[in-house]
Amino acid sequence: MNPTKIPSTVSLFSTILLLVISTIKTEASDLFPSALMKHETQWLMKVLEQAHFNKVSIDELNSTSFINRFVSKLDKQKLYFTKAEIDEFHLKYSKTINLHFKQGNLLPGFEIYNKYKQKSIARLEWVLEKIKEKPALFQNKIYSVDREDSQWKKSEEVLDNAWIDLINFDFTREIVQQIDSNVSSLALATEEKSLENYISEARDNLSKSYSRWIKNIQEFEASDIQEIYLTTLTHMFDPHTVFLNVKEKEKFDQAMNNEFVGIGARLQDEDGLCTIKELLPGGPAEASRELEPEDVILKVAQSEGDYVDVVDMKLTKIVELIKGPKDTLVRLEIRPIKDPSSTKEVRIIRDKIKLTENLAKGYVKQVEVNGEKTNVGVIELPSFYGSSGGGPKATEDVEELIQKLKEHEVKGIILDLRRNGGGYLSEAVNLAGLFIVRGPVVQVKSTDGKIRKKFDFNPKISWNGPLLTLVSRYSASASEIVAGALQDHDRSIIIGDEFTHGKGTVQSMVQMNLPFNLLSNQSSKKSSAAKITIQKYYLPSGKSTQIDGVKSDVPIPSINMFLPIGESDLDNALANDNIPPVNFRKSSDQFVFGSEKLDELSNKIKLRRENSEILGYLNNNIDYFNKKRNQKAFPMDLEKRIDLRYNENKKNQELKDNFESLSKYSFPTKDISLDIVTQQIDQSRKARGINTLGDDKTPEYIMPKELDISLNESIKVMKDYLELAMPAPSANKTEKTKKTEI
Repeated sequence: MNPTKIPSTVSLFSTILLLVISTIKTEASDLFPSALMKHETQWLMKVLEQAHFNKVSIDELNSTSFINRFVSKLDKQKLYFTKAEIDEFHLKYSKTINLHFKQGNLLPGFEIYNKYKQKSIARLEWVLEKIKEKPALFQNKIYSVDREDSQWKKSEEVLDNAWIDLINFDFTREIVQQIDSNVSSLALATEEKSLENYISEARDNLSKSYSRWIKNIQEFEASDIQEIYLTTLTHMFDPHTVFLNVKEKEKFDQAMNNEFVGIGARLQDEDGLCTIKELLPGGPAEASRELEPEDVILKVAQSEGDYVDVVDMKLTKIVELIKGPKDTLVRLEIRPIKDPSSTKEVRIIRDKIKLTENLAKGYVKQVEVNGEKTNVGVIELPSFYGSSGGGPKATEDVEELIQKLKEHEVKGIILDLRRNGGGYLSEAVNLAGLFIVRGPVVQVKSTDGKIRKKFDFNPKISWNGPLLTLVSRYSASASEIVAGALQDHDRSIIIGDEFTHGKGTVQSMVQMNLPFNLLSNQSSKKSSAAKITIQKYYLPSGKSTQIDGVKSDVPIPSINMFLPIGESDLDNALANDNIPPVNFRKSSDQFVFGSEKLDELSNKIKLRRENSEILGYLNNNIDYFNKKRNQKAFPMDLEKRIDLRYNENKKNQELKDNFESLSKYSFPTKDISLDIVTQQIDQSRKARGINTLGDDKTPEYIMPKELDISLNESIKVMKDYLELAMPAPSANKTEKTKKTEI
């Protein structure tokens, strides 16, 4: 196992970039909570007890379970702590942890982390010495990569043995990665390169990897410990209640608003050097025409202030220096990729950056229906984003795309929510209203038991034709509200994974109150926050999507159904229950899928699928990767590992070849972009001296290079329906069409 991917540290350090450092002995300095953290903790305790849906008292906290969960976040693979140390944590903190939280005292968490920090650095330095020794590459042993359910080791000596096994396993993995995947034996692999050279290269790679982890641990900050410790607590209430420090709150806002203030560049750490990887279209960095991808940022200065050297600085710190208020100057000293022997200063005025890549996208797919070319529209919505400051909103963007699809005379629309994990509840209600004349969308039950019904009262409807909603196990929360409501209204056929994620709860973002915030920087309005589960939602039918999700009318086989990615796989998920349905009458002005014709459509789909080459490939693919997913143990013998990788590569190549051959079943496609995206691309092209989109000679319709199997099947289901229903009702009329039963 690659030490840079050890699960015991990935969950803890997923936001920290890996930096190469020299292997030197270091002392682990302890971290401590601040005075502000005490007040933030006391505030969080009040919010949890007063606002959380379950109204659970902190006195009811299972302290034993909490300590186990927190320690597991640090040492998930049980490779650092001994059983005696775990017992000591319980003995010292279990009886008082509840009181500590009430007092705002985070010392237990920091003491456990500091112990982890001291032990992990010492252990990794021990490993750096061990990898200098000759590895055992031909052991007739099996190594288990899933150690979460194993027991805590009784002594350091037992841990030593566990680590020696891991080191030898890592050596075999590193060597196998160096060998061409078409090589079937060690004898063939050593014809041109000796085993000693393979070992030497593997040793260098492992030394760098473990050294990076030491640096990662040293760069961990008190605020990071606070967030992990408090979120471990909030997850004892339910899996969606979290504490967000200032940095994480900023990330959340940026994701939901799809905008931020900065220079418009994606940065990456490369061996301690801050490297520009991409200039965002339309941003000030691109507009300056002084920066290029692969330029290296050496120093950063605010306005006319002094430069700060950022070589070997943590990337998140560099980002903080480069970001700042709108219309302010940041100066960068860079090493240009075009002339690495020189440096130059670049002056950039920060501006608001629109993250258009995460906005809704549209496509037109050409299919043949009853011998005629017919257009089908697709709208891909990644989240139910929104902004109170005039930024992009999901509903407005989808409405714009619908109008553009109508201009292409589409006969049906597929709403793709497969990768949509949710967003604003208000956007979900408004977006559902684009497809129904009026009526209930969702019911919401608060902690007081009161049920509030949320309706679409606006009789305006943007699309009154055939509609499919494509979902997956990753479709959650607001996605399930929309899919479930459209299903209850008989407005859409749900297609995709057998059922969706199963998140039927509503969270509210609560900012830390002003009195406590007085302890923080007075010049900043930024503060920590908590995302609290305050409500459960139910469909118009009264059914809850919690745990159960929304069931597809037309399931598509999927590997997702075998993965632990649903609400039912999360600890402390709230229970499923139902409430009375909303009595409502479907509008006679609204297109609906009549249930009496769904059987006819189902039979047509079943007949078409019987000899489907695509679904045959999909089922074989699912079987193979499900077997691979369940493989938790691997041979430690190098010869066996080479043979295993060789056979896996043959199978993977076979699947790849089969998949590539399926591209012939793709449908001609035309991209439909939002105006804001087109404008941003035009600005970007002008900044680089390239013709604008109006001069683009790209063909209108192109064949996708890869087949999207689930989307392809959805298009075929729409085609099946249209063949049954043709002539389809006019979808381009501005007036309401009469109710159409099929």
